[in-house]
Amino acid sequence: EAAVEGKRNGASMSLQVAVPVRPDCAPFSGRGDMPPVATPHASKPVFVIDARLNVQFSNRGAQALQNDGLGGADRFTASDKEFMARLMSWLKRCGTGGWPGEARLPLSLRCGRQVAIEAVHLESIDLFVLSVDDPEIAMGRKLGEVAEACGLTPTEERMLALIVEGLDTIIAAKRLGIAPTTARTHLQRLFAKTGTARQSELVRFVATYVEEPR
Repeated sequence: EAAVEGKRNGASMSLQVAVPVRPDCAPFSGRGDMPPVATPHASKPVFVIDARLNVQFSNRGAQALQNDGLGGADRFTASDKEFMARLMSWLKRCGTGGWPGEARLPLSLRCGRQVAIEAVHLESIDLFVLSVDDPEIAMGRKLGEVAEACGLTPTEERMLALIVEGLDTIIAAKRLGIAPTTARTHLQRLFAKTGTARQSELVRFVATYVEEPR
């Protein structure tokens, strides 16, 4: 459980929300107790809506997705019409008690990126938590966690991001504006700090990294 900042009905606010990776939420005590996603380096997008799609809460990560056709200041919308049809059907069935209180709905953002919405019905107050499972955000979060845990320099972290993107050292060097030999030196330092020996191992290390509890 962690604090996140967002907006409710246009006003800034800080809330406590418990939204696990796989929904298993305890009900809020009331509408004033809005739900956060425990993400140490990035805010996982979270919306809280009612059955009529009115937005009760959205954190910064959620607000950032408006340019990709998801969410809204007052009313939840999505440019993906098929997703909206599935969401409306699920909301309606939750209202009649004829559908499970959890769902995972695929969604295509306006930019073409594929994400998923993990939806949870909070029956005690009849609100719905929609958290966005975005692989790009998740990988960016892991990059930050690895950089902090392994003591990477800012340049090493940028180099790591390019390697994870699938670039070789020559192209990565051009992106960073450094010589290929310098890029290879950074790569060797990444291997040493992460205990890996090949680029494929380095990518796997980041993808499967789990931050140890503090």
